[in-house]
Amino acid sequence: MNHQELNNHVLNDFSPVSVSMLDTRMIKAMNPVLRQAVARAHLDLEARTESYLTQRHLKVSCCKGCFSCCMAWVVVGLAEAEYLREQLEAHQPQVLARLEAEGPKRLARIAQQKHRPDFPTRYFLEANPCPLLTPEGACSVHPQRPLTCRGVLTNLPAHYCAPGVVPALRGKERAAYQGQLKPWHGPEHYLNVPWQYSERLAQKLWSTEKQLRGFTVVGELASLIYLLGQPYFHKALAEGPAAVRQVLSKRKFLGGEFGFWVG
Repeated sequence: MNHQELNNHVLNDFSPVSVSMLDTRMIKAMNPVLRQAVARAHLDLEARTESYLTQRHLKVSCCKGCFSCCMAWVVVGLAEAEYLREQLEAHQPQVLARLEAEGPKRLARIAQQKHRPDFPTRYFLEANPCPLLTPEGACSVHPQRPLTCRGVLTNLPAHYCAPGVVPALRGKERAAYQGQLKPWHGPEHYLNVPWQYSERLAQKLWSTEKQLRGFTVVGELASLIYLLGQPYFHKALAEGPAAVRQVLSKRKFLGGEFGFWVG
């Protein structure tokens, strides 16, 4: 099966489900303890980041309408995906519909390219906007945005964050950029401590979920939120990790360097 055939197979197998269908047959309420754990993790990261920025006298350049980092391949755990989907179903069905249309396309990319070590870089350079962005370039779920998104910050000019800008720098422009980098930057011009905070809190949240649910699923943000709208996926979640692995493996979404992970 070539790439186009595989893409068509995935898109046909996972045709979008309408919001009205979901309302009548789908989403169970999220475990309230897990919901609270997600909210606490978000608040914890905000408090830690604010304290760090204050101590370092750093002012981030990130602001509303600055969305270059929203082109990245974002990975989350099942709990954060549930948390976001719950908010979208309750308050933003139009945004959810947009995400439902995008989900199968991203799943097709996972099936085809999950083993490519340069996949996230190539994807970012394509400048594919997150389906949660508004037409004005603002995050439609900013108060509920995932830990991964919260951890990506910089105090350097925001234009460096645009896809392809830093690799294209040459000569004096490259030297000027490198001259602004400090020990608290990395990778590239991003602040490393908030990113490390976000990774640790995400792993802690995954551990909490494993205690409450028995397992978690980790994967790309839009794809995982989309899957949560599919009855077959909810059936597998109810049956346990082996069933989830089976349905993901059958569709070539499991494993690889950038496919889904269940554990």
